[in-house]
Amino acid sequence: MPATAAIAAGPTSATGPTPTPGLFSSREEQWYQQSLRLADAHQVSLGAGVIVAVIDGGVDATHPKLRGQLLPGAGIGTDAAVDGLRDDDPDGHGTAMAGIIAGRADVGDPAVWGVAPAAKVLPISTGVRADSDEVARGIRIAVDRGADVISMSLGSVGHATDAEERAVRYALERDVVVVASAGNTEPGDTAVNSPANIPGVIAVTGTDYRGRFWGGSVQGPQSVLAAPGPAIRVPVPTRVSEDGLDTGGGTSNSAAIVAGVAALVRAELPTLDAANVVNRLIRTATDMGPLGRDDQYGFGLVDPVAALTTEIPLVATNPLLATRSPGATAAGDATADSSAGGSAATGSLTAAPDDSVGLAPSKRSAGPSAALWILMLGLATVEGALLGALAHLLFGARYATMRERRRQRKATPVDPSWSPPGHAPAPRPAWPAVNPAWSTATAVRPAPTPVRQAPQTRARQAPAAARPEPAAHIVRPQTPQGRPTMPVRPVHQHPPAIRPRATTPPSAGRPVDTQPWKTPH
Repeated sequence: MPATAAIAAGPTSATGPTPTPGLFSSREEQWYQQSLRLADAHQVSLGAGVIVAVIDGGVDATHPKLRGQLLPGAGIGTDAAVDGLRDDDPDGHGTAMAGIIAGRADVGDPAVWGVAPAAKVLPISTGVRADSDEVARGIRIAVDRGADVISMSLGSVGHATDAEERAVRYALERDVVVVASAGNTEPGDTAVNSPANIPGVIAVTGTDYRGRFWGGSVQGPQSVLAAPGPAIRVPVPTRVSEDGLDTGGGTSNSAAIVAGVAALVRAELPTLDAANVVNRLIRTATDMGPLGRDDQYGFGLVDPVAALTTEIPLVATNPLLATRSPGATAAGDATADSSAGGSAATGSLTAAPDDSVGLAPSKRSAGPSAALWILMLGLATVEGALLGALAHLLFGARYATMRERRRQRKATPVDPSWSPPGHAPAPRPAWPAVNPAWSTATAVRPAPTPVRQAPQTRARQAPAAARPEPAAHIVRPQTPQGRPTMPVRPVHQHPPAIRPRATTPPSAGRPVDTQPWKTPH
């Protein structure tokens, strides 16, 4: 989006300065800027003329991203800068929050720019460390210095002190929107911190790049809105990072984002009081969890474009301060028309326990927006394509080779002489020449050689019928021609002996008991 178009699109307040040309001149976006459609919101408002007080460890006034974006602030305690224009936090926390709210895009990294780049930041420094009393004093000082929105990305465990509660009431009574981070689970927090758990404060939890609840954020019944928290690039002092930029995550980022959105609304709709700004933010939020308010998202994920463009009826009191009464609705749910927002929308605010208010679901509370659904569908499609490509690389070539072999086997009969591709055919075995004398189907066994009978005397000659034929039982090998003959001892082949079977019964020769036996009764 060109800078000139963005500046021309955002209306300027009659009481505020005109936005500087080139203040927002980048087309590059981080993931949270894209998911919240901040570029589209900047066509409506840039936050010009709105003062956002940042109660933190101070802000580095020398950072290029914040040049011309800071007002002289105040310091609380001896370890804080008097004007708040020095970041005393070891991690540069205050500078980072100020950059999320009103960082410039025309210098340095073009993807690091604020939610409300035309707004001004009022730094209220608590020094290196802050306590509850310093936070209460900081809220009062911010109100007295003319802040329209107070952003507190800090907190302490447990209930708020009386001083903090009185300071918050002081700000709400003087038409100031108060935003605070709910807390992080990393330091061990399990519930919404103070001052975010004070009634009337917008307690902000964290979401990830898919719009889901971020696991590093605490949750509780005091949650009001949710906003992106992890992996956000922010400006920090050069003593923290040489390039002046760092990437961090936490509900501190979420609170700063919501404070910037509140500045956009106050700049676009200057006639709205703080109660109606809060009502507009919660009524236009995208309901991401169970229908209605829940412990994780509160009323839903903040939607800057809807908060700037949706027609919302006016209310007389802050919906976060509605008291509990049977069957009662918020008194300010009137339908009076206003130049800041129409009255066609309907729906009432119902009382809820724990100093909170239940909000009747609107048509926009049916679920995530269409743009978010398209983004999630695109991510799922890309993941599926990557998994398919990986599976093809791992198993595709092997599967194709296997199918080709099967196809060839079905198409061509198997030849015994076939050899696999790339291998020489196996040589046929060199069988020896066939000898006709071997036992084959056509071989003929030579006739036995007659055996010469030895001369016998007549006196000892046995009857001819009793003597067997010698030629049938004598085997004599053939004598090769040219070799002398030698006497060979005859080999007699006797038929196998036949064992006679026994004809006597098995009991023959054994004693047999012939005495009669009687069975006793």
